[in-house]
Amino acid sequence: MLKTLKRIIKLSGKYKNRVYWGLVCSVLNSIFNSCSVLAILWVLLHIEKLNMDVIWQTVGILAAGLIGKTILKFLTNIFMLASGYNIFTDKRLELGDKLKSAPMGYFSKKTLGRINNTITTNMATLENFTMMAVDNVVGGILQGFGVSIFLMIFDWRIGLVAILGILLSIISLSTIQKKSGSLSLKRYNAVERVTNDVIEYIRGIAVIRSFGRGNASKLDECFDEFEKTSITMEKAILVPHGFFRATLEVFSGIIITTAALMTFYGAMDFTYGMMFLVSGFIIYGQMELLANGAFIMEQIETAMDQMDETYNVPKLTGNQSVSENSTDIEIKNVTFGYDSRIVLNKINAKIPAKSKCAIVGYSGSGKTTLCNLIVRFWDVNSGSITFGGKDIRSYAPDELLSHFSMVFQNVFLFNDTVENNIKFGCPSATHEQIVEVAKRARCHEFIEALPNGYNTIIGENGSSLSGGEKQRISIARALLKDAPVVILDEATSSVDPENESELMEAIAELTKGKTVISIAHRLNTVKNADQILVIDHGNIVQRGTHQELCNVDGVYKKFLDIRQSSAGWSIT
Repeated sequence: MLKTLKRIIKLSGKYKNRVYWGLVCSVLNSIFNSCSVLAILWVLLHIEKLNMDVIWQTVGILAAGLIGKTILKFLTNIFMLASGYNIFTDKRLELGDKLKSAPMGYFSKKTLGRINNTITTNMATLENFTMMAVDNVVGGILQGFGVSIFLMIFDWRIGLVAILGILLSIISLSTIQKKSGSLSLKRYNAVERVTNDVIEYIRGIAVIRSFGRGNASKLDECFDEFEKTSITMEKAILVPHGFFRATLEVFSGIIITTAALMTFYGAMDFTYGMMFLVSGFIIYGQMELLANGAFIMEQIETAMDQMDETYNVPKLTGNQSVSENSTDIEIKNVTFGYDSRIVLNKINAKIPAKSKCAIVGYSGSGKTTLCNLIVRFWDVNSGSITFGGKDIRSYAPDELLSHFSMVFQNVFLFNDTVENNIKFGCPSATHEQIVEVAKRARCHEFIEALPNGYNTIIGENGSSLSGGEKQRISIARALLKDAPVVILDEATSSVDPENESELMEAIAELTKGKTVISIAHRLNTVKNADQILVIDHGNIVQRGTHQELCNVDGVYKKFLDIRQSSAGWSIT
């Protein structure tokens, strides 16, 4: 428990002093909790000469205790509980910054459920319960010992009995911690599996329904497992929790019985005997929260472990700025793979500034991976990629990416207005600039036809738009960014003929005067490239212009023959 408290204090960071002040207020609060015992003692000391002065003095003691407890509890909440929200707001933002600078390979190894679970469930657990648990544990123990020391002033024997009860109850607390500690990780893993399966179920709902699997048996099993884990965890602490409460009740009874017997046999003054009788009922009142605090502490410990694991995200290093004078790209002997699978093997290529380079190859040959390496979504396993004559690993990742605009086959749009989706390429852009790039991207007309024009909310991932419309909005976004290098990843592969001409015009606007790297299968996309790189099984097997490669037997010629034969099919 002490170890967890130390971790919480360390976690508090710049709010550490506020937490310390909260603990001080919790200590003072335990002193004011003793005012009720003092009031009883004051009445008993004056029981034979009870008058209004004594009654008003007693009321004053009780009022002082009530006001002190109220103020100190309020301050404890301000210093500790409120700080919990500040601490974990900062932690969420810090984790977001770390994830932004992580290589994309990190996300292929860590499931979405693990990251989502850390940011939501784990952070919420820490945010809501960390400071409350500290207050319950520290406050409970301090009040128990504080009242015991107060009683010891009047009779050391009963004071020792009270302290002995606290020490024995703490033994059962350690059992609660061990039991909950061994099961809390299983519970968090179960929560993570639930998160993963729910996300998978929602994303795949169309496939699930189309195959008549709407009963979600896998999801049911996942929820059943989570239920069993949670129930097992609760059952595991029932006995030690019961023993903890029983220990407090038994020692309350021992204090009352001892005080009664000592008073009966004349070993204790009647006044003090009555005070001890009443104290026996209230001495351990605050300590009953300790069991919940100990149980929560272990969940907090596990949540902090999970958070620390996610925080140890690898970071792309580099801090240099990109020179605006040179944007030549050179790939030197690059090898890259995912885990043990090699995707690209000793790739070499040069892409001069303002030239057009097309990358062609069968599905899975490594085309998209090569582009991802150029923008440094991943770092190469060996070799190097230079941009403007310097290794891209020397540049600050955001600085490097600011020189690239990317248009993907699968466009991602935010559940926001059309204007804000375009503006994402340049947050400081004016409405006039947005309209201008929308016109250049051939999407102004259909945007104006939307219910609220540029202020229309387009739904999650642009669900209210067609594929071609989404592509043109993504091109407008890239136009607004105005980066010197444009990467097109199958940008026209799934567009219908009706939209293709407009899309090609938009791409022509986007790529004017830029370095262009395009992954494409369509002839009209690659035939005008300054160079074509043909990738097969992770190797560049051919390179040259369209005309040069058409005159040579090889992968490119076969690739074009297959494309042309499939384009000319008919139903007979």
